[in-house]
Amino acid sequence: MKNQSILHNSTLLSIALMALAFLFAAPLHAQSPRISVQGTLKSSSGATVDDGNYDVVFNLYNQETGGTALWSDPATVEVVGGVYNYYLGSNTPLVAAHFDSTLYLGVKIGNYELVPRTEFSYAPYAFSVAVAQKVVCSGAVGDVKYSILEPTKFAEVNGPCWVPMDGRPITQYELFKKHGISTIPDAGGLFIRAQEFSGGANHDPDRNSNSPIATIQADSLKSHAHTMSKDGKHSHKITLGHDDDDSGDGGSEDDWTQKTNVGVDITMHGGSVSMEGEHSHTINATGHLETRPKNINLWIYIRVD
Repeated sequence: MKNQSILHNSTLLSIALMALAFLFAAPLHAQSPRISVQGTLKSSSGATVDDGNYDVVFNLYNQETGGTALWSDPATVEVVGGVYNYYLGSNTPLVAAHFDSTLYLGVKIGNYELVPRTEFSYAPYAFSVAVAQKVVCSGAVGDVKYSILEPTKFAEVNGPCWVPMDGRPITQYELFKKHGISTIPDAGGLFIRAQEFSGGANHDPDRNSNSPIATIQADSLKSHAHTMSKDGKHSHKITLGHDDDDSGDGGSEDDWTQKTNVGVDITMHGGSVSMEGEHSHTINATGHLETRPKNINLWIYIRVD
């Protein structure tokens, strides 16, 4: 058996875990589920280690680096051609509650844990009936989704890691703990617009690539002008009065005569006059409560954990 003292005096101090494949859950019975793993051990030079038995400790973490192991399983594995197979949980029972979040497997030989740790694939999450029936969260932290499903129905198929973008505080979730976002923007009733990229086309003249993400921009209309007739000048056509003689005999009394009862002093015959003066125009308001393109309303969710 290859024990720790042998490892300390060999070139295996830099053993690298070159491959680790999670195959399937293999429960012996309801109270003792196990997960099959396969790994390849190679020396620092890239050569496979000698055949034989090696003492290792399998550790499960909820983070990729650092932290404290949630679970440990010391074991002796047989290596043939550099490859070993082992069932996690053979010596230390697995704990279903640990699988509520992403887990990483670390393999320790002697005083050294191999890096990098390996993230579990989804298959091991089915290692018990309780976990198998639990919805695995879709997407990644910070993703945004549109859906026609209301929040309760959405969580049933996408997992509890998603919440509506409704302005709620999220300090208990990973989106805050790892990325410092403490409150979700309230996207209710708002259109979503792509953030400007550095060196891009600058389609948004009021923002740039350094603008804070997920900030609300007030509605506005682009500056524009309307045209109207110059100085308000216009003309009125006024029909002139006629005398009382309608005989049509061509006499002097049949002529058009100057009238003053039309509001201006008419000094010539002809049927129309031009006049200037102050006046007003009334522009009637039209439209609705907002400026908008054709649209469809959907629920918007964000993954926070």
